[in-house]
Amino acid sequence: MGAWDTGIFDDDTAYDVLASLSLADPMEQINEWYANVEDSDYLEYTDGQCLLVSGAVIDAALNGTVYRCDDEETLATVVAVVKEKDPASLRSTAVANLERVLGDASELRELWEENEELYPVWRQGIEDLIGRLS
Repeated sequence: MGAWDTGIFDDDTAYDVLASLSLADPMEQINEWYANVEDSDYLEYTDGQCLLVSGAVIDAALNGTVYRCDDEETLATVVAVVKEKDPASLRSTAVANLERVLGDASELRELWEENEELYPVWRQGIEDLIGRLS
């Protein structure tokens, strides 16, 4: 896991996911990610990162939440494109998927749980995100 802090964009894979959103129609990409995990019993690490980044993008578009991100320009561009579409239509699916990231069948949660000190901080950040989208 290439994480250096507990924020959503404090992970190498999160930047890869953000870059992929900037190279496509972000709403189409998010819908594709959601469809890809819909029937999966277990969330792999990268799938979990896709769900976290998409949730953050939707939150920023709907609620104006500002995320610390080293690639502010790309994040702002993706959020602006999503904001022009109908991100509210993804709200309930985003919440359900973020809850799955915190669930028992999530590799990302398993990896974070190994760090007893930082896991509660990481988890609280996602719970706060879920609260804003609920």
